[in-house]
Amino acid sequence: MTHFKLATSSALCLCLLSLHLALSGSVCRLTMRPSIESLSHAIDLSAAYLARSCGPDGKFVYLVDPRTGKEADAYNVVRHAGAIYSLALFNRMHPNAEALATILRAADYLRKNYLRDDPSSRMCIVWPALPGTKSAGPITLGATGLGLVALSETERANPDTIAHKDLEGMARFLIFQQRSDGSFLTEYSPASGPVQGQRKLANLYYPGEAILGLLTLYELDHQKQWLVAAGKGLAYLAKSRASLQAVPRDHWALIATAKFVPHYEQSQCPATRQELGHHTIQVANALLERLASGMSADPVLDGSLDGQGRTAPTATSLEARLATLESAPLANYPEDLVRAAKNAVDRGIGFLLRAQIQSGPYAGGMPGRIHGDEKENSAADTRDASIRIDYVQHALCAFLRYEKLLHTEKASSPRDASQPEKS
Repeated sequence: MTHFKLATSSALCLCLLSLHLALSGSVCRLTMRPSIESLSHAIDLSAAYLARSCGPDGKFVYLVDPRTGKEADAYNVVRHAGAIYSLALFNRMHPNAEALATILRAADYLRKNYLRDDPSSRMCIVWPALPGTKSAGPITLGATGLGLVALSETERANPDTIAHKDLEGMARFLIFQQRSDGSFLTEYSPASGPVQGQRKLANLYYPGEAILGLLTLYELDHQKQWLVAAGKGLAYLAKSRASLQAVPRDHWALIATAKFVPHYEQSQCPATRQELGHHTIQVANALLERLASGMSADPVLDGSLDGQGRTAPTATSLEARLATLESAPLANYPEDLVRAAKNAVDRGIGFLLRAQIQSGPYAGGMPGRIHGDEKENSAADTRDASIRIDYVQHALCAFLRYEKLLHTEKASSPRDASQPEKS
């Protein structure tokens, strides 16, 4: 596998050194790495929850309060696509008939209800709402980007399930929204085309999701145009953020970068490896800045982002950090700095394992937030206890990436990965 040569060793060392100091402070902390066995159990629970929550028609239970069983009427097709993506990753690493059946019916639901041909072109676009219902917002780049990820993964898992013309049509839409400099217009109007005056918030995650979609399709059909467009997109992100003091915490960009790494030589990417490596460090550092406050005196909350007990932001941050470890090898750097970075991941995964519901009808579900020993649950804050499919999806993806890390380390080192590490 081809790896990035990072821009400078000093940049990464400073990043990791600041992390190490933030984690260690004035007290040595003993961190027990989650075992592969506990992780495997959590992975199985998460996948089983998603399978149970997917009805015969392929629609997931989007949001449910486990205290009352009340389900929300709202739905979000982007998070639907994300749930398919996480189950596809699970099925790839742990082939499972129930997971595959869930993927197939959920993909069919997405395709039949949300994927539509653009009337004036050969493009296929994921619409934000069901036909005949009130619009859930503008047509966005991210919906088709993550939709392409989901349907490409479905086709990979079960060939001849998704028509290739639909996959190509979605990719053509993503490229249609891409400017010549590699940036993306993130909203679209069927009447007038790409929307110029866009909401700032919409610009953050959608390009990374679109790039990941193009790369997933490229790995399926090996058409170089998808890879070239993905390389242009990553190059734009790297170059446009290179001099920024405050870089967005763009976890989808790091996940896409990890997938892009093996294909760099064939990509005609307008950015150098050093530029892409520097961008990886920038975004990773932005994510790591919040780790110090995540070290909580409360053992229940320790490892959560900002120490606040929120599960989804913690899981997405972990996905990005683990993707960084995949795309930027740290083996040549001092062991104490490497240990500090991995210590943060260990603690974050440990928090998610504690947050996951372990038994009952909602086993495997992930609440939006958990409270620690020093706080009482607030009956008024119903969102804290509710389970949403993206909470489970992001946790499952983080668990799977961490499992991969543990297996890789176990294969390369005789040290038992379950032994405690001191930072």
